[in-house]
Amino acid sequence: MNNYNPKKLEKFVADIFLHSGSNEQESKILGDHLVDSNLVGHDSHGVIRVSKYIEWLHQDKIKLNQSIKILKEEDHFLHIDGNFGYGQPIAKYSLDIAITKAKAKGHCILAMKNLGHIGRVGAWSELAATNDCVSIMFVNTSGFGILMAPHGGTDRRLSANPIAIGVPLENNDYLVLDMATSVVAEGKIQVAKNKKVKLADGLILDGHGNPTNDPEVFYSTVGSILPFGGHKGFGLAFMIDILSGTLTGGNSSHPDNSNSHTVINNTFAIIIDTKKTVSESYFQNDIKRLINWVKASPKAKGVEEILLPGEIEKNNKKQRLSDGIPLDDQTIKGLIDTANFVGMKDVDENFMKELLV
Repeated sequence: MNNYNPKKLEKFVADIFLHSGSNEQESKILGDHLVDSNLVGHDSHGVIRVSKYIEWLHQDKIKLNQSIKILKEEDHFLHIDGNFGYGQPIAKYSLDIAITKAKAKGHCILAMKNLGHIGRVGAWSELAATNDCVSIMFVNTSGFGILMAPHGGTDRRLSANPIAIGVPLENNDYLVLDMATSVVAEGKIQVAKNKKVKLADGLILDGHGNPTNDPEVFYSTVGSILPFGGHKGFGLAFMIDILSGTLTGGNSSHPDNSNSHTVINNTFAIIIDTKKTVSESYFQNDIKRLINWVKASPKAKGVEEILLPGEIEKNNKKQRLSDGIPLDDQTIKGLIDTANFVGMKDVDENFMKELLV
C-alpha cells in the first residue's frame, strides 16, 4: 500500500478518460470526482472505478460526451434525460441549473433519469451546500445494479438506493449525510476483495441465502447485501426506489427493465435556497446551537469526539491532502492495465512511482 499525490493522480485518471475518447471537460470532471472520493475516504467510489467505467464504455453500456436533454423545465422544476452518458458530468450540468433555479425562485425539484454511475452522492450535496442550498437526494439503479435483499428475503431485489442530505454552514463549510440504505456499499465489498480481507459479520449473504463475510464468495456465488436496520432500511430503500426510479421515469429496480443491461442511476433531488425560507442569521445560529448541544453530550467509553454527518470525510480529506491517497496493489494494477488498454504510452510500475507523495 503506497500513498499517491492527489493532484498527480487526478491528472493521470483524467488522461485515461481523455485517451478513451472523453473530451477535456468530461475527463476533468471524472478525474476530479473519483479522486475526491478517495480524498474523503470513500475508496469504494474512487479510482477503483476507473477500470469498470472503461469496461462499460467498451461494452456499449455508457456513452461518451453526452449533453443533458431537458424533458421538461419550469421555474421550480427540471426533468433531465442523461442519455446513458457518464453520470458525474451529467449530474454536474443538471445540478448547476437546478441550483441557479433555487437561488432565483427559492427551490427546485430535479428529476434525472438514464445517467451512468453518478459516483459519491454526497459530493452533489456538497456542491449544493457550497452554494448556500439545502439538498435532499435519492438515487436508485434500475436493473443492472440490483444488489440488496429485502428484509426477510435471501436474494437481490433492490439496488443500494443511497440518500444524501446537505446543509450549508458559514465560511463555505457544510454538513452532509451520505449513506446507502444497504448495510454496506457494494464498492466497499470490492475494496475488501482487492485487499483480500474479510468483512464484518452480518453484512452480506452468499448466493444461496446464507450469511458470509467473504467478499470472494459474495461475487462468485452472486450474493446479496442486507439492508441497514432491518425493516427500517428496507422500507426506506423501497420508497427511494419509487421516488428516484418511478417518479423520474427511469424505472424502479427490476431485471426486465429496458435499461437493465447497464448501471443506470436515476435521481430525485430537492434543492432549497435557505435565504428564501428563514433569515441567514437565524439559520446559522440555530444550527450552531444544535451542534453545540449535541457535541456536549457526555462521551461513551472510548469515544474521543462526537462526530457530525460529513466530519469524518472532512477529516480524511485534510489528512490525505497532506499524506497522500493510499491505494492497494490491485487497484494500481487495474489503473496500469486500463491506461495501456486505452493507448497511453509507458504506463508501468515506474510511471506510477512518479505519482507517489
